[in-house]
Amino acid sequence: MKIFQQLQKIQLDILFLQFSVVALIILSALQVFTRYVLNAPLSWTEEVSTMFLIWMTYVGTYTLLYRDQHARVEIIDEFFGERISRWTHTFWDFAIGVFLVSLAIAGIQLMYILYYDKTPALQLSYSVVFSIIPITAILMLFTITRRIYRTIFNLTGGR
Repeated sequence: MKIFQQLQKIQLDILFLQFSVVALIILSALQVFTRYVLNAPLSWTEEVSTMFLIWMTYVGTYTLLYRDQHARVEIIDEFFGERISRWTHTFWDFAIGVFLVSLAIAGIQLMYILYYDKTPALQLSYSVVFSIIPITAILMLFTITRRIYRTIFNLTGGR
């Protein structure tokens, strides 16, 4: 548990997301410059941009989940009161956990299917590109399981 607390303090996910946004801007500007000014477009910038976008999506999803800042309907909290809304959120956390198990399994199967397929310009396996799916699904599953456990036993960090 202390390892995850240390990682949260370092905020590697936030640093990665910030780096990715800057990289996307630079890659897009580079692509526009080489295509329209030099009239010789680079073949790899689009692939790298796509990879950053895929990884940003899943890392961002994990970040929002463990910070509990994802979108939700707050009328449940206001209408039912604290006790019922706590268990309602726990039920949905459980449902999310079931989805994350299936997402992790599907992500691993996708990696096996795409193992020999390579990106055209970089010749990088698509398994590397899509490996973020099971990685973040497992991290989110750990986060959800931890939140459910803390809610059931009334520990800090639960609902």
